[in-house]
Amino acid sequence: MRTITAPSPITVKQQPSALQKSVKRVGIALIVLALALGCFTRMVAVFQYVTFDIGPDPDQIRDAFTVMKIWQGDFPVLGPPAYGLGLVNFHILPLYYYLFLPFTLLSKSPAFQAFPNALFSFLSIPLFIFLIHRLLEDVPPSKRLFISGLSGLWYSLSFGDIFISNFQWNPSAVPFFFMVLTLLYDLQNKPRLNFSSQVLAWIGCGVTLAILVSLHASTLFVMPVVYAVISIHFMVKTFNRKGFNGQLALPAVGLIAAIVALTPYWIGEWSSHFSNTKAILKTVFSFSSREESSDLGLSLFTRLGYLVMNAINVVRQAYFWNGSVPFLVMAVVALALITYLAFSSFRGNRHIWRLWIVTWGIFLLASANLEPNATFFYYKLLLLPAPIVLVAVALAYGSLSSKKVIASYGAIAAFITLSCGINGYWDIQLMTAKYGPNRLMNTQEMAQIMQQLPEGAKICDPRVSRKRTDNNQYHYIDTYLTQKQIQVVEACDAGTFIIHPKRVLEIPGNFLNAANYQSTYFVKDQSESALELWPIFKTVKNEALARPASLVLETQTAYLYRL
Repeated sequence: MRTITAPSPITVKQQPSALQKSVKRVGIALIVLALALGCFTRMVAVFQYVTFDIGPDPDQIRDAFTVMKIWQGDFPVLGPPAYGLGLVNFHILPLYYYLFLPFTLLSKSPAFQAFPNALFSFLSIPLFIFLIHRLLEDVPPSKRLFISGLSGLWYSLSFGDIFISNFQWNPSAVPFFFMVLTLLYDLQNKPRLNFSSQVLAWIGCGVTLAILVSLHASTLFVMPVVYAVISIHFMVKTFNRKGFNGQLALPAVGLIAAIVALTPYWIGEWSSHFSNTKAILKTVFSFSSREESSDLGLSLFTRLGYLVMNAINVVRQAYFWNGSVPFLVMAVVALALITYLAFSSFRGNRHIWRLWIVTWGIFLLASANLEPNATFFYYKLLLLPAPIVLVAVALAYGSLSSKKVIASYGAIAAFITLSCGINGYWDIQLMTAKYGPNRLMNTQEMAQIMQQLPEGAKICDPRVSRKRTDNNQYHYIDTYLTQKQIQVVEACDAGTFIIHPKRVLEIPGNFLNAANYQSTYFVKDQSESALELWPIFKTVKNEALARPASLVLETQTAYLYRL
């Protein structure tokens, strides 16, 4: 008997609707806008370098000299000193200097020492968009693209990230390399990845870990713990799937790569009997043993409060830039809402999600030792993308089937709009300080003025003392750009030159000359809140020179006087 086989059903690929096509086009437009804004505010604006010498210590100038001296054979074995962690003096690790060294081949100008941070900050935008897209698995393509683009645009507007990306400053590259580590870890866990590719991915993880621990004290303490956690997770999962096999050694390969990458540090430690390593370990043990009170319950309660407030302050400092009570309430509500919605609905890429949650959790546990209102936002760069990620997850997996969820979506939309608006406002203020008729003097203009001075001239600046005796912007610019053997002195006597800016940056902690050029002062934080909101600033008109002098030269941003 002949068997008649029923024809298999024809699968018809569903065409996207007009709404889905529109959402996709908006998503693409958001991505393009994010990249355009990111490119201008970072990679273009950095060359209007107006922040080379701000703050109480000449950190940027010190580091600029350190990088340039590598070409002369002076190889640093320690990174910048760690500030703000209190108990023990130590240095972070030195790869930051070596990472920036190749960019000085392009130019010796100070702006090219800041350019790597601007580049890494810009690259973090497409990488963040890509990671959000990978995170949101099983989400309709148009919606997935829209949320990824929205997340990237929001991140590209981050005022704090833009400001420090225009610095030559070690913490600035933390978000980029943390995202690189995230991508590498996600690739490692793909079952189709062959063994050779896994080895390369783990080596990449190790090198990235070495860079991260060389960027800031927060990453120095947090990232080794994160690496240990993801290594154990990888080995347990591999063992359960395959038993004993060569893949179990891959985390060790990454660790060896990290150790090798840190060779300059180990050379220095060997000759100093590991003095800096001992200081780092002493700091860890000091934090572990410190008690906030003789009453253990109060101590634990205080630490828990620090942990929670450090999380809330990420929103207040980096998303609202406002420490008032109404904004505190909004930050608490926003963070509680998006955290609940994200954790209750997540169904995406668990490798990326777990790595981020583990990192944020470990960081917050460590932050229980830090007083929240006295800690600047750049201590929390590992947490910086967290609210955007939580919002992306809430929007991707939340359902509009009830009035409560619709109300939540409205609250999230208000949070995004308010945050983007506030950050956009401060972005405009920063760009106005770099461009236009009322801009600040940049390093290129400083070099052009110094080029007009006679050979061996003396510039006076009362700030040039103690740490600034050698580490001052005039010394760097003349050493590597003008090369006119210009002398820089503290005392403003007859015959010396003064470069007097027309406008100055009024930012907490900035170190400025008084109008008489006989004394100096620090800009004080004028805000009523105790919350540290650096780098909120104003560009203000500088006081007129308050002593007899002849005007030698006037530019759009400064006067050159001779006393």
